[in-house]
Amino acid sequence: MIEILRYFIFFYCFLGVFIAGGLFFKNRSPANLMLALFILCFTIEQIDFLYTTSNVVLQYPAYYLFAYPICFLFGPSLWLHIQFVTNPSSQFRWKHLLHLLPFVLFVGFALSPLLAMSGAERMEYTRSHFLTEMMPLNYLRTGHVTLYGVLMVFSIAKNANYKKKIGVYLTFLTFIYLITAVLQVYLTLFADSYRQFSIYFFLASTIFLIVGFVLYKYPEVLQQLQQLQQKYFTSTIKQTDKARIAKKIKNSRKEEALFLDSALNLTSYCNAIDEKPQYVSQVFSETFSTSFTHFVNAIRVERAQIILTNPKMDTLKILAVAFECGFNNSVTFNKAFVRETGVTPGKYRKNRKLLS
Repeated sequence: MIEILRYFIFFYCFLGVFIAGGLFFKNRSPANLMLALFILCFTIEQIDFLYTTSNVVLQYPAYYLFAYPICFLFGPSLWLHIQFVTNPSSQFRWKHLLHLLPFVLFVGFALSPLLAMSGAERMEYTRSHFLTEMMPLNYLRTGHVTLYGVLMVFSIAKNANYKKKIGVYLTFLTFIYLITAVLQVYLTLFADSYRQFSIYFFLASTIFLIVGFVLYKYPEVLQQLQQLQQKYFTSTIKQTDKARIAKKIKNSRKEEALFLDSALNLTSYCNAIDEKPQYVSQVFSETFSTSFTHFVNAIRVERAQIILTNPKMDTLKILAVAFECGFNNSVTFNKAFVRETGVTPGKYRKNRKLLS
Protein backbone atom coordinates (compact mmCIF):
# COMPACT_ATOMS: atom_id res chain seq x y z
CA MET A 1 0.00 0.00 0.00
CA ILE A 2 2.75 2.45 0.94
CA GLU A 3 4.61 1.77 -2.31
CA ILE A 4 1.45 2.54 -4.31
CA LEU A 5 1.02 5.82 -2.44
CA ARG A 6 4.60 6.74 -3.27
CA TYR A 7 3.76 6.55 -6.98
CA PHE A 8 0.84 8.94 -6.41
CA ILE A 9 3.10 11.28 -4.44
CA PHE A 10 5.63 11.22 -7.30
CA PHE A 11 2.87 12.30 -9.69
CA TYR A 12 1.68 14.96 -7.24
CA CYS A 13 5.14 16.51 -7.24
CA PHE A 14 4.84 17.33 -10.94
CA LEU A 15 1.27 18.51 -10.46
CA GLY A 16 2.26 20.67 -7.49
CA VAL A 17 4.95 22.52 -9.45
CA PHE A 18 2.51 23.10 -12.32
CA ILE A 19 -0.29 24.43 -10.09
CA ALA A 20 2.03 26.62 -7.98
CA GLY A 21 3.47 28.12 -11.16
CA GLY A 22 0.00 28.61 -12.62
CA LEU A 23 -1.23 30.44 -9.52
CA PHE A 24 1.90 32.61 -9.49
CA PHE A 25 1.80 33.69 -13.13
CA LYS A 26 -1.96 33.81 -13.68
CA ASN A 27 -3.02 36.18 -10.91
CA ARG A 28 -0.37 37.66 -8.65
CA SER A 29 -2.66 38.80 -5.89
CA PRO A 30 -1.21 38.42 -2.36
CA ALA A 31 -3.69 35.63 -1.59
CA ASN A 32 -2.71 33.69 -4.72
CA LEU A 33 1.00 34.18 -4.14
CA MET A 34 0.75 32.80 -0.62
CA LEU A 35 -1.21 29.75 -1.73
CA ALA A 36 1.31 29.20 -4.54
CA LEU A 37 4.14 29.41 -1.99
CA PHE A 38 2.40 26.91 0.28
CA ILE A 39 1.85 24.39 -2.53
CA LEU A 40 5.43 24.83 -3.77
CA CYS A 41 6.88 24.33 -0.28
CA PHE A 42 4.72 21.26 0.28
CA THR A 43 5.83 19.89 -3.09
CA ILE A 44 9.49 20.38 -2.15
CA GLU A 45 8.81 18.52 1.10
CA GLN A 46 7.30 15.64 -0.89
CA ILE A 47 10.26 15.51 -3.27
CA ASP A 48 12.59 15.44 -0.28
CA PHE A 49 10.49 12.64 1.27
CA LEU A 50 10.80 10.50 -1.87
CA TYR A 51 14.51 11.29 -2.06
CA THR A 52 15.21 10.50 1.60
CA THR A 53 13.26 7.22 1.60
CA SER A 54 14.82 5.80 -1.57
CA ASN A 55 18.22 4.55 -2.65
CA VAL A 56 18.80 7.85 -4.42
CA VAL A 57 19.92 9.38 -1.13
CA LEU A 58 22.75 6.83 -0.96
CA GLN A 59 23.97 7.77 -4.43
CA TYR A 60 23.57 11.53 -3.92
CA PRO A 61 23.89 12.17 -0.16
CA ALA A 62 24.99 15.80 -0.62
CA TYR A 63 21.36 17.01 -0.63
CA TYR A 64 20.38 15.17 2.56
CA LEU A 65 18.50 17.48 5.01
CA PHE A 66 18.57 20.46 2.64
CA ALA A 67 14.75 20.62 2.56
CA TYR A 68 14.39 19.60 6.21
CA PRO A 69 13.33 23.08 7.47
CA ILE A 70 10.88 23.78 4.62
CA CYS A 71 7.88 22.84 6.78
CA PHE A 72 8.48 26.03 8.80
CA LEU A 73 6.99 27.85 5.79
CA PHE A 74 3.76 25.81 5.64
CA GLY A 75 1.92 27.59 8.42
CA PRO A 76 3.01 31.16 7.60
CA SER A 77 2.16 30.88 3.90
CA LEU A 78 -1.30 29.40 4.49
CA TRP A 79 -1.97 31.78 7.40
CA LEU A 80 -1.16 34.78 5.21
CA HIS A 81 -3.28 33.33 2.40
CA ILE A 82 -6.26 33.29 4.76
CA GLN A 83 -5.54 36.83 5.95
CA PHE A 84 -5.34 38.16 2.38
CA VAL A 85 -8.53 36.36 1.38
CA THR A 86 -10.28 37.83 4.41
CA ASN A 87 -8.98 41.34 3.76
CA PRO A 88 -8.55 41.74 -0.02
CA SER A 89 -7.27 45.29 0.36
CA SER A 90 -4.32 44.11 2.46
CA GLN A 91 -0.84 44.21 0.97
CA PHE A 92 2.50 42.72 1.94
CA ARG A 93 4.10 44.48 4.89
CA TRP A 94 7.51 44.17 6.48
CA LYS A 95 5.86 42.79 9.61
CA HIS A 96 4.80 39.72 7.62
CA LEU A 97 8.46 38.73 7.42
CA LEU A 98 8.37 38.05 11.16
CA HIS A 99 6.67 34.77 10.29
CA LEU A 100 9.99 33.69 8.77
CA LEU A 101 11.81 34.08 12.09
CA PRO A 102 11.34 30.43 13.24
CA PHE A 103 12.62 29.24 9.85
CA VAL A 104 15.71 31.46 10.08
CA LEU A 105 16.42 30.48 13.69
CA PHE A 106 15.99 26.78 12.96
CA VAL A 107 18.39 26.91 10.00
CA GLY A 108 20.87 29.18 11.77
CA PHE A 109 21.12 27.41 15.11
CA ALA A 110 19.81 23.86 14.73
CA LEU A 111 20.64 22.90 11.17
CA SER A 112 23.75 24.86 10.19
CA PRO A 113 26.15 22.55 12.14
CA LEU A 114 24.73 19.57 10.24
CA LEU A 115 24.83 21.32 6.87
CA ALA A 116 28.51 22.06 7.46
CA MET A 117 29.20 18.31 7.27
CA SER A 118 29.42 16.33 4.07
CA GLY A 119 26.33 14.45 2.95
CA ALA A 120 27.67 11.06 4.07
CA GLU A 121 28.67 12.50 7.44
CA ARG A 122 25.21 13.99 7.92
CA MET A 123 23.55 10.67 7.23
CA GLU A 124 25.81 8.83 9.64
CA TYR A 125 25.42 11.49 12.32
CA THR A 126 21.60 11.55 12.14
CA ARG A 127 21.49 7.74 12.41
CA SER A 128 23.71 7.62 15.47
CA HIS A 129 22.04 10.62 17.17
CA PHE A 130 18.48 10.09 16.00
CA LEU A 131 16.78 9.84 19.41
CA THR A 132 18.93 12.38 21.22
CA GLU A 133 19.13 15.14 18.59
CA MET A 134 16.95 14.47 15.54
CA MET A 135 13.72 13.62 17.38
CA PRO A 136 13.72 16.94 19.31
CA LEU A 137 14.14 18.71 15.97
CA ASN A 138 11.25 16.69 14.57
CA TYR A 139 9.12 17.78 17.53
CA LEU A 140 10.00 21.41 16.80
CA ARG A 141 8.99 21.04 13.15
CA THR A 142 5.72 19.29 13.97
CA GLY A 143 4.93 21.68 16.80
CA HIS A 144 5.36 24.69 14.55
CA VAL A 145 3.03 23.22 11.90
CA THR A 146 0.41 22.40 14.55
CA LEU A 147 0.67 25.82 16.20
CA TYR A 148 -0.35 27.55 12.98
CA GLY A 149 -3.26 25.15 12.62
CA VAL A 150 -4.49 26.18 16.08
CA LEU A 151 -4.00 29.87 15.23
CA MET A 152 -6.09 29.43 12.09
CA VAL A 153 -8.89 27.81 14.11
CA PHE A 154 -8.90 30.71 16.58
CA SER A 155 -8.93 33.18 13.69
CA ILE A 156 -11.94 31.48 12.10
CA ALA A 157 -13.78 31.33 15.45
CA LYS A 158 -12.97 34.94 16.32
CA ASN A 159 -14.21 36.47 13.08
CA ALA A 160 -17.97 36.11 13.24
CA ASN A 161 -18.33 37.90 9.91
CA TYR A 162 -17.06 34.84 8.03
CA LYS A 163 -20.29 33.83 6.35
CA LYS A 164 -21.63 31.81 3.48
CA LYS A 165 -19.13 30.86 0.79
CA ILE A 166 -16.15 32.70 2.22
CA GLY A 167 -16.67 30.98 5.57
CA VAL A 168 -17.02 27.55 3.98
CA TYR A 169 -13.81 28.00 2.01
CA LEU A 170 -11.72 29.25 4.94
CA THR A 171 -13.15 26.70 7.38
CA PHE A 172 -12.51 23.86 4.93
CA LEU A 173 -8.93 24.98 4.35
CA THR A 174 -8.25 25.36 8.07
CA PHE A 175 -9.87 22.04 8.94
CA ILE A 176 -7.82 20.12 6.37
CA TYR A 177 -4.59 21.80 7.47
CA LEU A 178 -5.28 21.03 11.14
CA ILE A 179 -6.19 17.40 10.43
CA THR A 180 -3.00 16.87 8.44
CA ALA A 181 -1.02 18.57 11.23
CA VAL A 182 -2.52 16.19 13.80
CA LEU A 183 -1.69 13.27 11.51
CA GLN A 184 1.88 14.54 11.26
CA VAL A 185 2.07 14.68 15.08
CA TYR A 186 0.77 11.13 15.36
CA LEU A 187 3.22 9.77 12.80
CA THR A 188 6.12 11.67 14.37
CA LEU A 189 5.35 10.04 17.72
CA PHE A 190 4.39 6.54 16.66
CA ALA A 191 5.55 5.76 13.08
CA ASP A 192 7.98 2.88 12.78
CA SER A 193 9.74 4.48 9.83
CA TYR A 194 9.70 7.66 7.78
CA ARG A 195 8.20 5.75 4.84
CA GLN A 196 4.90 5.55 6.72
CA PHE A 197 4.55 9.30 6.20
CA SER A 198 3.34 8.37 2.70
CA ILE A 199 -0.21 8.44 4.10
CA TYR A 200 0.26 11.99 5.37
CA PHE A 201 1.71 13.31 2.11
CA PHE A 202 -0.91 11.57 -0.01
CA LEU A 203 -3.92 12.86 1.94
CA ALA A 204 -2.61 16.39 2.43
CA SER A 205 -1.43 16.91 -1.13
CA THR A 206 -4.66 15.49 -2.61
CA ILE A 207 -6.78 18.09 -0.83
CA PHE A 208 -4.50 21.10 -1.23
CA LEU A 209 -3.78 20.38 -4.89
CA ILE A 210 -7.51 20.23 -5.57
CA VAL A 211 -7.94 23.65 -3.96
CA GLY A 212 -4.96 25.01 -5.89
CA PHE A 213 -6.19 23.59 -9.19
CA VAL A 214 -9.68 25.07 -8.75
CA LEU A 215 -8.24 28.53 -8.04
CA TYR A 216 -5.82 28.17 -10.98
CA LYS A 217 -8.51 27.01 -13.42
CA TYR A 218 -11.17 29.42 -12.18
CA PRO A 219 -9.34 32.44 -10.71
CA GLU A 220 -12.60 34.37 -10.50
CA VAL A 221 -13.72 32.06 -7.67
CA LEU A 222 -11.32 33.62 -5.17
CA GLN A 223 -12.19 37.09 -6.40
CA GLN A 224 -15.90 36.41 -5.91
CA LEU A 225 -15.26 35.05 -2.43
CA GLN A 226 -13.39 38.22 -1.55
CA GLN A 227 -16.25 40.34 -2.84
CA LEU A 228 -18.69 38.38 -0.71
CA GLN A 229 -16.49 38.98 2.31
CA GLN A 230 -16.48 42.71 1.66
CA LYS A 231 -20.29 42.79 1.84
CA TYR A 232 -20.22 41.74 5.48
CA PHE A 233 -17.98 44.60 6.64
CA THR A 234 -19.83 47.19 8.67
CA SER A 235 -20.19 50.12 6.33
CA THR A 236 -20.35 53.76 7.32
CA ILE A 237 -20.24 55.11 3.79
CA LYS A 238 -22.04 58.42 3.28
CA GLN A 239 -24.32 59.25 0.36
CA THR A 240 -21.86 61.87 -0.87
CA ASP A 241 -19.11 59.26 -0.86
CA LYS A 242 -21.33 56.78 -2.70
CA ALA A 243 -22.05 59.40 -5.36
CA ARG A 244 -18.33 60.18 -5.72
CA ILE A 245 -17.41 56.50 -6.07
CA ALA A 246 -20.26 55.87 -8.53
CA LYS A 247 -18.99 58.73 -10.69
CA LYS A 248 -15.47 57.31 -10.61
CA ILE A 249 -16.78 53.90 -11.62
CA LYS A 250 -18.67 55.38 -14.57
CA ASN A 251 -15.63 57.38 -15.66
CA SER A 252 -13.37 54.35 -15.36
CA ARG A 253 -15.24 52.70 -18.25
CA LYS A 254 -13.36 55.06 -20.54
CA GLU A 255 -10.08 53.42 -19.49
CA GLU A 256 -10.53 50.32 -21.64
CA ALA A 257 -6.93 49.13 -21.16
CA LEU A 258 -7.59 48.81 -17.42
CA PHE A 259 -10.31 46.23 -17.96
CA LEU A 260 -8.48 44.30 -20.67
CA ASP A 261 -5.72 43.43 -18.20
CA SER A 262 -6.31 39.79 -17.20
CA ALA A 263 -4.61 40.42 -13.83
CA LEU A 264 -7.22 43.03 -12.84
CA ASN A 265 -8.95 42.29 -9.53
CA LEU A 266 -10.97 44.27 -7.04
CA THR A 267 -7.89 45.41 -5.13
CA SER A 268 -5.98 46.67 -8.18
CA TYR A 269 -9.12 48.32 -9.55
CA CYS A 270 -9.68 50.18 -6.28
CA ASN A 271 -6.04 51.28 -6.30
CA ALA A 272 -6.59 52.65 -9.80
CA ILE A 273 -9.59 54.77 -8.76
CA ASP A 274 -8.16 55.46 -5.27
CA GLU A 275 -11.07 54.09 -3.23
CA LYS A 276 -11.50 51.43 -0.54
CA PRO A 277 -12.54 47.97 -1.80
CA GLN A 278 -15.36 47.49 0.72
CA TYR A 279 -16.97 50.79 -0.33
CA VAL A 280 -16.53 50.12 -4.04
CA SER A 281 -18.07 46.67 -3.64
CA GLN A 282 -21.02 48.21 -1.79
CA VAL A 283 -21.57 50.82 -4.50
CA PHE A 284 -21.52 48.15 -7.21
CA SER A 285 -24.16 46.21 -5.29
CA GLU A 286 -26.42 49.03 -4.11
CA THR A 287 -26.05 51.65 -6.88
CA PHE A 288 -25.43 49.53 -9.97
CA SER A 289 -27.15 46.31 -8.80
CA THR A 290 -24.23 44.24 -10.01
CA SER A 291 -20.87 42.91 -8.84
CA PHE A 292 -17.37 43.99 -9.73
CA THR A 293 -16.85 40.76 -11.70
CA HIS A 294 -20.00 41.21 -13.78
CA PHE A 295 -19.15 44.87 -14.35
CA VAL A 296 -15.68 44.01 -15.68
CA ASN A 297 -16.93 41.08 -17.74
CA ALA A 298 -19.63 43.24 -19.36
CA ILE A 299 -16.97 45.69 -20.54
CA ARG A 300 -14.82 42.86 -21.82
CA VAL A 301 -17.77 41.32 -23.65
CA GLU A 302 -18.45 44.68 -25.33
CA ARG A 303 -14.86 44.63 -26.58
CA ALA A 304 -15.31 41.04 -27.75
CA GLN A 305 -18.44 41.97 -29.68
CA ILE A 306 -16.49 44.63 -31.56
CA ILE A 307 -13.85 42.05 -32.52
CA LEU A 308 -16.39 39.39 -33.47
CA THR A 309 -18.33 41.91 -35.58
CA ASN A 310 -15.24 42.85 -37.59
CA PRO A 311 -14.80 40.54 -40.64
CA LYS A 312 -11.09 41.35 -40.68
CA MET A 313 -10.74 39.66 -37.29
CA ASP A 314 -12.34 36.37 -38.35
CA THR A 315 -8.93 34.69 -38.41
CA LEU A 316 -8.78 35.04 -34.63
CA LYS A 317 -9.95 31.94 -32.80
CA ILE A 318 -12.49 32.33 -30.00
CA LEU A 319 -9.84 31.60 -27.37
CA ALA A 320 -7.61 34.29 -28.85
CA VAL A 321 -10.52 36.74 -28.66
CA ALA A 322 -10.99 35.80 -25.00
CA PHE A 323 -7.34 36.53 -24.20
CA GLU A 324 -7.46 39.74 -26.22
CA CYS A 325 -10.36 40.96 -24.08
CA GLY A 326 -8.81 40.13 -20.71
CA PHE A 327 -10.33 36.72 -19.98
CA ASN A 328 -8.07 33.97 -18.66
CA ASN A 329 -9.87 31.02 -20.22
CA SER A 330 -12.63 30.15 -22.69
CA VAL A 331 -15.02 28.83 -20.04
CA THR A 332 -15.26 32.15 -18.21
CA PHE A 333 -15.44 33.99 -21.53
CA ASN A 334 -18.32 31.86 -22.82
CA LYS A 335 -20.31 32.20 -19.58
CA ALA A 336 -19.86 35.97 -19.49
CA PHE A 337 -20.69 36.35 -23.19
CA VAL A 338 -23.87 34.28 -22.91
CA ARG A 339 -24.89 36.24 -19.82
CA GLU A 340 -24.57 39.55 -21.68
CA THR A 341 -25.78 38.59 -25.15
CA GLY A 342 -27.74 35.37 -24.79
CA VAL A 343 -25.57 33.48 -27.29
CA THR A 344 -22.09 32.00 -27.35
CA PRO A 345 -19.21 33.91 -29.00
CA GLY A 346 -19.06 31.36 -31.80
CA LYS A 347 -22.76 31.67 -32.56
CA TYR A 348 -22.55 35.46 -32.35
CA ARG A 349 -19.86 35.47 -35.06
CA LYS A 350 -21.78 32.92 -37.14
CA ASN A 351 -24.99 34.99 -36.96
CA ARG A 352 -23.09 38.05 -38.13
CA LYS A 353 -21.75 36.16 -41.12
CA LEU A 354 -25.25 34.93 -42.04
CA LEU A 355 -26.69 38.45 -41.84
CA SER A 356 -23.90 39.84 -43.99
